[in-house]
Amino acid sequence: MALSALPRNLLRLFLTTVCPGCGGRRRENEYLCPWCRLRTDPCRHVHWSRTGASFNPVSSPGKAGELSSGISIYSAVLYRGLPREIVLRLKFNGEKYLARVAAEMILKNSMALPEVDDVLVPVPAGRKRIRERGYNQSFLIAGALASRMGVRNMNLLSRDDSRSQVGLSVTERRSNVRGVFRLRNHRKVPAGVHIWLIDDVATTCSTMDSASEILLEAGAESVTGLTLTYRKQVAGSIV
Repeated sequence: MALSALPRNLLRLFLTTVCPGCGGRRRENEYLCPWCRLRTDPCRHVHWSRTGASFNPVSSPGKAGELSSGISIYSAVLYRGLPREIVLRLKFNGEKYLARVAAEMILKNSMALPEVDDVLVPVPAGRKRIRERGYNQSFLIAGALASRMGVRNMNLLSRDDSRSQVGLSVTERRSNVRGVFRLRNHRKVPAGVHIWLIDDVATTCSTMDSASEILLEAGAESVTGLTLTYRKQVAGSIV
């Protein structure tokens, strides 16, 4: 082996065998180590944006047709264990490389995925949030997913600043995001396309519901939500 190739190969060794979840060793062809994969629970229900109601597309395939307004939202994994850690590190620790891990989790676990002619649209963050973090984690996840799948990623939406959703009730969350989305710089939605709204977490699904309305009104043929995680509600609380 040429000496000039040694540093590059050593770098490749370290980058390809360290698990981004725990820092332990992983196989070169796996994106997580076996332990971290065990700490990842797939989400096996689809959620309806208008109400947050869930249904199983396998056992109740016709359920979506019974729900009047809103969109279907697919979440790859549940917001606990490793996925929760990934979301928090990506959002608050500046570990932007974890967007690629999030994209792999979506590809490995989601019950539905975009097709080649579909368009990804990240759910935008408000200006204040962007200034605080320096980036929008949903934009990073959408970019990593688009690159991995070879589909288009279009940053079509902007968002007015609003209160954080943390700590708000279901009703307050829906009111908090009503009317905060708009098309970015008067951009146009490509005619006849199916759009996938990309976000990191779905809880009450109110953010997805509000954002999808703008895209549908602007001419999108249809919209589906796709998030990395779903955060369950228990006894009226967000957990």
